[in-house]
Amino acid sequence: MRTAMRSLFPTAGALLCLAWAAQPAAAQEEAQYRLKLSTYVPSVHHQYSVTFVNWANELAERSNGRLVLDMYPAEQLGKLSQQYNLVRRGDVDIAFVLHGIPAGRFPLTELAHLPMLFRSGEQSAQVLMDLVPDYLAAEHRGVRILYIFGHSPGVIYTATRPVRVPEDLRGLRIRHPSSVIGETLRTWGASPAGMPVSELASNLDKGVIDGLVMPYDGGFGFRLAPYLDYATEIFSYVNTFAVVMNQRSYDELPADLQRLIDDTTGKRAAREVGARWDAMEVPGKEYMLANGVEIISLSDAERAVFAEAAADFVERRIAAAEARGLPASEFLARLRELAAQY
Repeated sequence: MRTAMRSLFPTAGALLCLAWAAQPAAAQEEAQYRLKLSTYVPSVHHQYSVTFVNWANELAERSNGRLVLDMYPAEQLGKLSQQYNLVRRGDVDIAFVLHGIPAGRFPLTELAHLPMLFRSGEQSAQVLMDLVPDYLAAEHRGVRILYIFGHSPGVIYTATRPVRVPEDLRGLRIRHPSSVIGETLRTWGASPAGMPVSELASNLDKGVIDGLVMPYDGGFGFRLAPYLDYATEIFSYVNTFAVVMNQRSYDELPADLQRLIDDTTGKRAAREVGARWDAMEVPGKEYMLANGVEIISLSDAERAVFAEAAADFVERRIAAAEARGLPASEFLARLRELAAQY
């Protein structure tokens, strides 16, 4: 957003808010502010089709049509790894960012990808938002954080071998979503493999990979059950995300529209998004069961074996971050303290 607009011109791939279309003609004559929102997820993903669509309609309705989101899903404006820079440069006003791609850009935030820290997406959202002022804001330089959250804890899916102890992963090629999670898998004996999610089904079918880590909603969304035999519930990791805004775009909004952005984002929005992701786990798990995938639920004692096997890796990761001058030990201690409260 750079200037106020007085009419609505559709653009390719943009969402035309239904709430705006319903506004009286007099309201449509008021100065209008349009914001470009970019995301790498497709339009069928619930973060787009539910979270962002609902937000766009709420902004249009509560602003009487003065604030409109034009939304561009599926990497229309840039690849996944480019989303953060799109906002920082001002090419777009708002973007949905996945931490960890590329690796190392958000070193403290990526420590939240370490194993066995969270039980749910809702819990991770509350913890991460509490960590923003003292820790995470500083490494999101050049943008305004609207909210940060994590998805539901990842499940270990395998095609032929059940996983109940770390040794069961030895030699298996497991797809991972970030370097921290990949290194965690390596400590458990797996051979981590990186690849786009669009290639998972074909690579499982060909035997290129033996499994993957992902929440149930992902296994359902990418229809992976035909290629899998087992799903191990271990709370292995969460991936973290941020919705960020160009600071100049925010500053150029009138005060009442700035308040509207603030009122519809922040910790409440983060918690709702995390809870929504958790809710998606239910149909995801039902889909796996309906397609013959065996669910392996580990006890606290069994999960502790995985945590102990990764303990040295966690210590090395913290030490490496401390060597870079980052308050990694303090950050992780505070994260665990907050996680125990929620």
